[in-house]
Amino acid sequence: MDTQNTPIHIRLWHRDFWLLAIVNLLMSTIVYMQLSALGNAMTFYDGDGLRTIEQALIISIYGLGIFILGPYCHYLLQRYQRKRVCQLSVAAMALMSIVVSLAASKMHGYPLFVTCLLGMFWYGAFFGLAQMIISSTLVIDITESAQRTEANYTSAWFRRFAIAIGPLLTIVAPVSRIEEPVILWLYVATLLLISIIRIPFKSPDDNGHVFCFDRFIMPQGIHLTLNLLPVTVVLGMSVAMAFHNEIFFIQLALGLALALLAEIFVFVNADLQSEFISGGILITGALLLYIFRSGIPVVEHLAPVLIGIGSGLIGGRMQLFFNKLAHHCQRGTAQSSFFLSWELGIAIGFFLALWLDDFHLLDSIGLVLIVFALMLYHFYTHPWYLKHKNR
Repeated sequence: MDTQNTPIHIRLWHRDFWLLAIVNLLMSTIVYMQLSALGNAMTFYDGDGLRTIEQALIISIYGLGIFILGPYCHYLLQRYQRKRVCQLSVAAMALMSIVVSLAASKMHGYPLFVTCLLGMFWYGAFFGLAQMIISSTLVIDITESAQRTEANYTSAWFRRFAIAIGPLLTIVAPVSRIEEPVILWLYVATLLLISIIRIPFKSPDDNGHVFCFDRFIMPQGIHLTLNLLPVTVVLGMSVAMAFHNEIFFIQLALGLALALLAEIFVFVNADLQSEFISGGILITGALLLYIFRSGIPVVEHLAPVLIGIGSGLIGGRMQLFFNKLAHHCQRGTAQSSFFLSWELGIAIGFFLALWLDDFHLLDSIGLVLIVFALMLYHFYTHPWYLKHKNR
């Protein structure tokens, strides 16, 4: 039950923050399990008459859906209990998951395409709303003001690991076909955890605007978004190409863990450019290994680690840049903007990988994208950021 008193937490890692971080991990893990399981299901049923581009659209359409409810996020959170809106969003995700599961196992051809496309669009919409509520509001509500940057940063790292954990669980757990109930049990666990988190009470605001950008998109963050997109597109392509490869996701998780350790111990006092540049160079190295030495066992183990380290370093640094670019009272909006930028790139990467379905071509495209991102960052985005940051 929501309390009327804002608690004073001496440390960041109190009970409610732990629960919310786990919810963040679980919810994103479910999404990536859903996407990889749907991809596996379409492979299992040989597409059921769908063209490759139609399958790619079904898997990636969630990346557009995440934007559709964003303008109403502020109004919903001001008008209704925040935790309840988050729970309803997760429940709606579960409902859309059931609809898509039934369609994937029972329908064929055009009805399958339309049902799954609409289902995954609204699946992304409710995922976007739930994630924006968590990152822009709930994490901030349960944290003292001096710890909110650390809280947002830490919570995002929990979600970042989900891109490796979700597809891996799809491979090793009985969810190779989307109608298996494992994902639904994870939804139940997520809803139960949200229900026991204590969120400070806030009186409803009946005069709020129904449609606004607060807690949704930070306009001045567009420069960071354009620089982050090529990186996350490469990550999305790499993940989609490895949906059946458990080694890739184990090594990707290892790379993300090494990136987190590097941010704590190696880059703590480093130059601001060092993380993005280092991360871009590591991803470039991984793609070069795939292009020129693909199939060699050491490459299949090393390249995913490099991608994990590179994307982890870039993701962590760009998230902090979004924070520091935010104006007063825009912290939550900055977090939502970062989430939308990250997830949109992943969705585009999924689409390209499943549509083109050519490893060598995709690795070449990825190499061009990451080199472009490095040049854009060094010559334009970083100087622009230094002139416009607010903290």
